[in-house]
Amino acid sequence: MPHVVRSSLKTGKRPVQLNIRTLKKGDVLFEEGSQGKELFIIKEGRVGVYKDTPDGRVELAQVETGGLIGEMSLLDNLPRSATVLALEASKALIVNPAVFHATMQKAPMWLSSIVKIVVSRLRDANKRVDLAILRDRERGIVALMLLLLPRYQHEFASLPALDYDLVLVEAYFVCRLKKKEIRNVISRLEKRGIVHVEQDPAGKRHVCIKDLEVLKLFDEFLLLRARKRTFKEIKVSEEAVALLNNIAYVAQKSGEETEDGTSLPKSLLLRDLGDRKPEAVDRCLLDLKRRNLINMMPQESDVSITFRRETLGRIKKIKEWLPRFERDPEAAT
Repeated sequence: MPHVVRSSLKTGKRPVQLNIRTLKKGDVLFEEGSQGKELFIIKEGRVGVYKDTPDGRVELAQVETGGLIGEMSLLDNLPRSATVLALEASKALIVNPAVFHATMQKAPMWLSSIVKIVVSRLRDANKRVDLAILRDRERGIVALMLLLLPRYQHEFASLPALDYDLVLVEAYFVCRLKKKEIRNVISRLEKRGIVHVEQDPAGKRHVCIKDLEVLKLFDEFLLLRARKRTFKEIKVSEEAVALLNNIAYVAQKSGEETEDGTSLPKSLLLRDLGDRKPEAVDRCLLDLKRRNLINMMPQESDVSITFRRETLGRIKKIKEWLPRFERDPEAAT
């Protein structure tokens, strides 16, 4: 029989009884999808919280002595959102609805309302997290690599690199992915040409980044794709890109560096273009301005064109790499 603890909290005439559930390693406290209205306080030991996905069971968290589990089902009466297993011999104090609601009756009405709102938002957040686990493995690994690079980057084969095993371990704990899934993501990045894995004479593997800007662009691409959008630069016409290339070339000779970027008088650009029709130039300039890739300001009898030098390189890389980003690497031959 479960151990009984008598509480000083009273409901009506009888004292409320709190039960202790004793768990052996591997015992299930409750299953995902099951109905349950109890809140559990871990008195001894440690439990794991798991979510079932099409690719297997994923560990979301571990709860140790003093931690709470199962609070959402107690408050909103919805099925359990995860499975909880004992990771070692444990004891859990069971707080049933009678105990909880008797305590909440003593709390102000506004506090009770806030608790319910928070639980509702947690449910919504859990759904979003579930989708992230199922759909955004690549983005999770790429974002993690970008976070690791400033601190753990080293040079290998004349390229910035990360220790392969470091990426595996950090992704396992941060992204909650199995090592096989992590290896698959790295392999997909390699097939796209974004990274390549090299092994040194000691057998240690390194994830080498061929171009850090391309890795950042791929992270941006994955975020835009999740929002059903794409790079605004991809719609810039080849004619406009060629004009921006002319602007950058003329600015090398006659431009002026400012806080907003490189500034160039339009008259100097037209002079360099020679016989190119001014109407076609104006059309391209307006297109670039509309996409916030340049700025144009009247200046006495001329117009000042301001742009950032890195803009042209970004456009070229997006146009070169977007087809690779969009292509399924598993379908590549």
